[in-house]
Amino acid sequence: MKLSIIIPMYYEEENVKNTISQVKKVLEDISPNYEIIVVDDGSKDSTFNLASKMSAEDQKIIVLRHTHNQGMGKALKTGFENATGDVFITLDADLSYEPEDIPLLIEALKKDGADIVVGSQYMKGGRTENIPFFRLILSKTANKIVGYSMTGNLSTVTGIFRAYKKEVIDSIEIESNGTEINPEILSKAAAIGFKIKEIPVKLKGRELGESKIRIRAATISHILFTFYERPMILFGIIGTLLCLIGLFSAIYLFFQYLTGTLDPTRPLMLFMVLTILSGIQILIFGFVATQISLLKKEIYVIQKENKLIRKKLK
Repeated sequence: MKLSIIIPMYYEEENVKNTISQVKKVLEDISPNYEIIVVDDGSKDSTFNLASKMSAEDQKIIVLRHTHNQGMGKALKTGFENATGDVFITLDADLSYEPEDIPLLIEALKKDGADIVVGSQYMKGGRTENIPFFRLILSKTANKIVGYSMTGNLSTVTGIFRAYKKEVIDSIEIESNGTEINPEILSKAAAIGFKIKEIPVKLKGRELGESKIRIRAATISHILFTFYERPMILFGIIGTLLCLIGLFSAIYLFFQYLTGTLDPTRPLMLFMVLTILSGIQILIFGFVATQISLLKKEIYVIQKENKLIRKKLK
């Protein structure tokens, strides 16, 4: 079994040597059959040059480069397209996830029959260390919200530390170029029947360099992804809220009717009717959007079959 380790990098000159060296050390203890694919996502510092020097000394280190920054998702897709292994493992460049946990991912693939193994810091047994409080709260919140929109009851859906069987990536069409690529892969893989397993790992704060992920922007994109996956969350909340406002207005007007103080010409009568009708319409929109979402998952299955057919024809 050949392993392909894919590491996207963007302005990571402080971490290049240490990251590649640590990953290489772990892999040599597992199997001699591996490759480390570094994807420089348009860095203007020494990231590419440092990685290229290590590649010149070791043919198992492959360095790819984007001419300009295109996002984590695009970097991962470039890595997937050029990987030749049977198992793809994705990892952060700053070693926020420890390379020593890579064997745990591989073991779970082998023993549990999983197609995807997710390293989870938020499941029972997982840990976090030296993560800024505000960043940790946003991350936990995003994972809770996005996880709710997906099947499988996963506790960590936005993390990058994972192992994929090659057939998983070959079977889905990946669209995202940003950080939402991570929940997108899980969602599409689950929709077409791949087995996903979580294992507990440790997530720690980076020691060198600055994070390139804008946590607020990433959180917003993940929440939008949640609405895309389960639109009834958005439509249901808004529709229900409007219906409740209309209902309370109706109760108040009925109370005035009973006490003889009701003025049928007051604007509250029109407001009550509009809010109730609007709430019902939005709930209907949510139902329709949910059906479209279910149809979309059927399309994922068709896409998988088409990709497998094209692969056989080649």
